[in-house]
Amino acid sequence: MIDVIHNPAAGPKVVNRIDRVRACLSARGLPFRIRETAAPGDAVVMAREAALGGADTVVAVGGDGTMNEVADGLAGSATRLAFVSHGTGNVFAREFSLPESVEGCLDLLSTGKTISIRMSKANDRRFVLLASAGFDAEVVERMNSRQKNLLGISAYVLCGARHLLRSQPTLWLELPPRERVEAQAVIVARGKKYGGNVTIAPGGDIAGETFQVIALLRKGRWSIAKFALDALRGKHVDSRHVLIRESPSLFVRCAIPSACQVDGEYLGPLPVRFSVTDVLLRVVVPADFPAPEPPAQALT
Repeated sequence: MIDVIHNPAAGPKVVNRIDRVRACLSARGLPFRIRETAAPGDAVVMAREAALGGADTVVAVGGDGTMNEVADGLAGSATRLAFVSHGTGNVFAREFSLPESVEGCLDLLSTGKTISIRMSKANDRRFVLLASAGFDAEVVERMNSRQKNLLGISAYVLCGARHLLRSQPTLWLELPPRERVEAQAVIVARGKKYGGNVTIAPGGDIAGETFQVIALLRKGRWSIAKFALDALRGKHVDSRHVLIRESPSLFVRCAIPSACQVDGEYLGPLPVRFSVTDVLLRVVVPADFPAPEPPAQALT
């Protein structure tokens, strides 16, 4: 049995994608059911129910936020995650080189392969791709579904430009074993990609045991603007104002209220502790996706 979980808030065009998913699975003679979320957290519960019910695969249709919830529900189970992207950033699709079409994504159920990757955590919330604290997360906090559906990635740019006019708080980062860093903003990346197909962490490895910490050290709103422009051009890694570290964990705090986001969805206020866990997620990817070393599954 295949469960299809989709988020209607991902935009009106998602209905067309669901119709195509239905037609593709029917044409292949595969048993399936389609479930629609109605509120945040629904996809977690639905995916967990599917896994406990012995579903072979859950197909998530939506943006990276929908993917995050489905992955959270499937974490540690034998049920596979397949993804049909319909979001703003589509980082997951780009990270795993997924096809752009519905038909291409569903073809992977038979022509692709299944790999296992470790889930990460921000406090008690699991995530797959990336997280951030400070400016980037505060922009995400101020976004809404309507803005993203109407403007796509441009909504982030416009919201970010407005947010630059506000006072930017300072973050304090703690990295193992005892490194302490003062920063303006920080991104935690499991893979290489960021929204809009930006390569934020060239050394990232989605199938590895650590993440890349990318911290902007220089203070001020114009430093943030320059960092964003440099990242678009892939020049941020050469800046003396940008710290990049590989680490299995990171603690971030702030003296005044600031935000954290995971996989493009607002998590909550700081402080936050990021960590890579031993809990595995099984993901359907193209056959030519680089095969990771098989990690050991945690017993808890």
